[in-house]
Amino acid sequence: MISAIVVNHNGGEHLQRCLESLRQKGPDIEVLLVDNASSDGSVSMIRDTFPEVRVLEQNRNLGFGAANNLAANEARGDMLLLLNADAWLEAEALQRLHERMQREDRVALVAPTLLYPDGRQQFVWSPERGVAGEALQQLRNRFEGRRWVHGAALRAVSRLVGRLWYTAACVLVRADAFQAVGGFDRRFFMYFEDVDLCVRLENAGWRLAQEPAAVVRHCGGFTRHPHVDDVYRPSQLRFYVLHRPQWELRLVERRLRRRYGDESVDGWLRQDGGS
Repeated sequence: MISAIVVNHNGGEHLQRCLESLRQKGPDIEVLLVDNASSDGSVSMIRDTFPEVRVLEQNRNLGFGAANNLAANEARGDMLLLLNADAWLEAEALQRLHERMQREDRVALVAPTLLYPDGRQQFVWSPERGVAGEALQQLRNRFEGRRWVHGAALRAVSRLVGRLWYTAACVLVRADAFQAVGGFDRRFFMYFEDVDLCVRLENAGWRLAQEPAAVVRHCGGFTRHPHVDDVYRPSQLRFYVLHRPQWELRLVERRLRRRYGDESVDGWLRQDGGS
């Protein structure tokens, strides 16, 4: 069985399309939705329109990673489909992801092809997070609409700076592998929780893969936090503390202090996530 997990916070019309796409024919599936204290009537809509969905309603916003962990602990499936509330599966996407996972028993995570709603290709992979990888990613992102930037040549170049990782906008993950590495690190309230998970899965000996035949539409940016720096920057610093050399952490910290000031950076470094 596949357990599809959707984390929602005021998902609106995007959420309805997301859940509708999970009704497609394919592998046996259960759907769990964690609602992070929505105020737009999402929970009522789900219960009226999608009675098959198991709703885990929260009285506060747990953050993306912690909410996924909550649902994963309740899930019955041997595979977890992590799907953003502003994303939806095209026909046979789930079947294709499932088949890829079944063929390769050392693969713990499979990502699809991501498209914007208008059909433009969206990045599903990124270079390793670090000083060189982030610089390469910023350069690459300017050309997202170009076909060549999604091809094998740029991926090969990106691998020169380290291992690639996949966004959690939509991924199929083995439940036992996810639980064995501790799921998402709840200290990442939002941002960097997916790259951190990819790093820990690979460090545990698992492989990551993409299945191009599985196509998923993703709005991208819909769930962007209104005060993005106050969420993104603590996660960025935490990732560097956990996974990067000291000189890289010092370099990033110095850059942030010049841009935002000592008070902001000191506050971000003190944050422990999950609040």
